[in-house]
This record gives sequence, C-alpha cells and structure tokens, in this order.
Amino acid sequence: MSQVKWKISLLFALITLSIFFSLILSGDKFVESSGNITTSTTATGVSSEDKITNLINKLETGDRETGLTAAAELGELGEPAADALLEKIETGNSSSGEINNYMFLALLETGDERAETVLSGKLEEKEITVKASAESTVDSQGEVPEDVLQAIEAKDMAMRQSLAKSLNIEYDEETDLLEEALNAEEQNSTLYTSFTLSTFGSEETGNENEILLQALKSENGYVRVAAAMALGQKKEKAAIDPLLTIMMRDYPMARYSAVMALGEIGDERAADTLMTEMKNSEKDYIRSSAAVALGKMGEEEAVPYLIERLRDTKAAVRSNAALTLGRMGDESAVEPLIDVLESGKEVEGQRKDTVNALADVRKSVVLALGAIGSEEATEALIGVLKDDEEALEVRVAAASALGNIGSPEAVSTLKKVFDNQSMNMGIRNEALLALGKTKNQESAEFFVEKLGDDAFKASAGEALISMGDIAVEPLIENLNTEDRAAKDETALILIEIGDPRAVEPLILAYQ
Repeated sequence: MSQVKWKISLLFALITLSIFFSLILSGDKFVESSGNITTSTTATGVSSEDKITNLINKLETGDRETGLTAAAELGELGEPAADALLEKIETGNSSSGEINNYMFLALLETGDERAETVLSGKLEEKEITVKASAESTVDSQGEVPEDVLQAIEAKDMAMRQSLAKSLNIEYDEETDLLEEALNAEEQNSTLYTSFTLSTFGSEETGNENEILLQALKSENGYVRVAAAMALGQKKEKAAIDPLLTIMMRDYPMARYSAVMALGEIGDERAADTLMTEMKNSEKDYIRSSAAVALGKMGEEEAVPYLIERLRDTKAAVRSNAALTLGRMGDESAVEPLIDVLESGKEVEGQRKDTVNALADVRKSVVLALGAIGSEEATEALIGVLKDDEEALEVRVAAASALGNIGSPEAVSTLKKVFDNQSMNMGIRNEALLALGKTKNQESAEFFVEKLGDDAFKASAGEALISMGDIAVEPLIENLNTEDRAAKDETALILIEIGDPRAVEPLILAYQ
C-alpha cells in the first residue's frame, strides 16, 4: 500500500511541474508574439511604453551623462522605442536643439532602418540654416576677437566708474541716480535720460532729444554730464557739435563724458578733434578715452597717433592705445607693440621701460597682437607664454593671442603647453580654448583625441562644434573607436555640426 501511495505522490508532483512549465512557456510566447507594447512588462512590472516615456523624459531633462545613458537604453528597446522617438522628432516637440540631438542619437542606437532617411533630412535642413545664418550675419566688429572686445569693454566700464567716483566726491548725494547709470554693466540711455529730465527738463519744451540737447548748456555740470551720456547712448548725431564744444572748453568731468559720448556716436566729424586731444591733452583720462573713442570709430588716420601713445607717460593711455590698435587690426602696429613687450623685460636686473613692465600694459599689448593676427608676433607671444616671470593674466592672454594667430608654430606650442601637466591649470585651459580658435585639421584631430578624457571632453566638444566642417572628417574616423562613451560624444557632435557627409558613417557605426 505504501508503494502505491508513493507512486501516486510522484505522479501528482510530475503533473504539477508539467503544468507549471507549460504556463511559463505560454506566457513567454504571449509576450513575444504581442505587437502591442502596452501588454509587455519589464521585470519590475513597468510596461515597455512607460519605460520608453520615462527614458525620453530623461533625454529632455537630464544632464549630458543621463542623456547618453538614456539613449543607450532606448537603443536596446529597438523598434518600439524607434516609433516613439520618430513621433517625437517629427512633431518637433523637443524644447531645444541639444535635446533633438539626443533623440537622433537614441534613434541611431535602435538600429532602425528609418533612421537614415530622417537623419539625412534633418542634417540637410541644419546645413541650409547654418549657411543662411552665416551669409545674413553682417557685423562690423565680427573680425575683432572676443577677448579684445571684452578688454575694451572693461576699459569703458573703468572710465565710467572713474567718472562716477569723481561726481560723488564733487556733488555728494546729488548724483546718486547718475552714478548708478555710470556703474551699470549694461548701458542704455534710459537712466541718463531720466536723471536729466528730472533735474533739468521739468519746465522745458520739445521732445526728449531736444530737451537733452538743451541740457548740454545747463549751468549744472552734472546735468551736462548726464545729457552727454544719454545722447551718446542714443547715438544722436545732432549732439556732435555741442559735444565737441564741451570737449574743448568745459570742466574736466564734462569733457570726459563728451569724449565717451562722441565715441558711442561714432561720427567721423569728431575724429580730428579727438586725435588732437589724444595727442595734446594734459589730462591722461582725456587722452585715454580719446584712444578708445577713435577705436570705436575705426578711424584709420588715427593709427600713427595711437602708436605714438604707446610711449605715453601714463600706463592707462598706453594700454588703451594698444587695445585700440588691436581693434583696428593695422599691421603697421605689430613692430611697435613687440617693442613694448621687449622694453618691459628685465635684462641683467634692469628694464628699459618700467611702465611697459606693468601687467595691464603687457596684457593689452599681447591681446592687440593676437587681434591683428600677424605671424610676425608668434615668437614674441610664445616667449611671453613660456616666461615664468610674466604675470599669470599676461601668459593666459598670450595663449589666447596665439590661438587667434593660428600659425603652425602657435598650434604646436599650444598643444605642448596643454599637455604639460606641471603647467598652471589656468594657462592649460586657455591653451585648449585657444586651439579651438585655430580651426585647422591638426587642431581638430587633437580635440577628437580629448573626447575620451573626462576632464576635457566638454571643452573639446565645444571646440569641435565651433570648428564646423573642418572637424567632420576626424570625427567620422573616430566613430570606429572602441570607447563607447567617446563614440556617443562623437555622434552628438556630428549631429550638431549638421554636415550631410556624416549620415552614412553614423548609420554604419550604430548598425
């Protein structure tokens, strides 16, 4: 009897196991055969549709690393993810171009055959947009390097702050609003105009500009200052003659504001008087501001006068003259600017010119040489960059200037400086940014190598995008890398550049 019970128990256990495995297999077949993504679930019980939605949200809201991870995960989900991505791309619901790039990368990851058509269309659209934008952009200062424009802007602000301080000393609390306007980073005529109208224009007739012109004759000096600054910001050409009169005959602060206003208006009628003031004025701030004003006008006849001011007794005048020469880009200034650097060096414990040893003067000269862009300056700038005795800010400026010049010798030096791990990190970073400005094949290849370096891949990516079509071929080559993270970074950059040459290599790389 016991044997019978044993056989019955064994048979019952086998039947139970058979039913269990049958249920598992039928469940797997059901999920596998289902074409509706809402019916399949992940191990955690989340539907595939929900998972795809969550991952697409990560593309839109996460940081770069999160975006790359989400793209890779979407790729593993295959066709269902491709359908959702295509719908998102086609409806144009993404909030930025960067997010769209992640969408395209995720689509590539899926290996979906529709990716080639969609990517081709989008890159062609992007190429047309980029070309149209480049052709329509007309900027008179477009060729002036950003570092020089920033340095001149800093000088502008310093001059305004100096004027505000002088007003405060002379008029105490009467000019608070005017001082606020002068100290503001973003300049506009509103505050100057408000101040002028509130202190002068309450009983005057005429439109706003007419009252401001009348205010140039006010008995109060600070009102004349405010009116001059307002009219300068408005670029009011009717103010030129009265401003010239103020510049020649008024008290120092009004003259100072008149020079700055004339520079903003930029009319060549003021050029001769400004050149005379820059050369002969007893006030260094007039000579200094006149130099900047002439640079804003782009007055070529002022170049010899500006070169002469490189020997001014005051450092601020030399510095402003140098920056203005850089802004104007005249190569006749290269040799005199190099002379300033040489005469400020210490030789056998002595310097020919102590003013030219000052960091502000040297930095301005270095930036000016970079802005002019003559290869003749390469050796002198390399000397500054490598000189441990130079101030850090001057060496950083030298790296930037070499990037603007972009000669083979400059590129080689910048690469060595960047790779020198014992070098100051600020100089190394500037060398990297400077290489990005050179826009040649050698630099592009250098940056592609850095895409695998966590410390510098972000800067390298920005530089490659800035280089545009020059970087396309080295980037396409890098799609063969075994480093998955570097491959994804490369793909994103190619998508951002938008060159149609990249379509086929991108498809092949992710098949």
